[in-house]
Amino acid sequence: MKKLANKMTIKAFVGVATILSILAVCVVSTASVIYVYQGNTPNELLK
Repeated sequence: MKKLANKMTIKAFVGVATILSILAVCVVSTASVIYVYQGNTPNELLK
């Protein structure tokens, strides 16, 4: 019975780690798109 509980605990931790990893990748990827986009520089700043 302890082995079954131990396996379930390990699976739960792996599942939580997977979800947190996917969430971290999503957050970083959306921030990277905002950071990489630079748009057009106004002419006043180019003088």
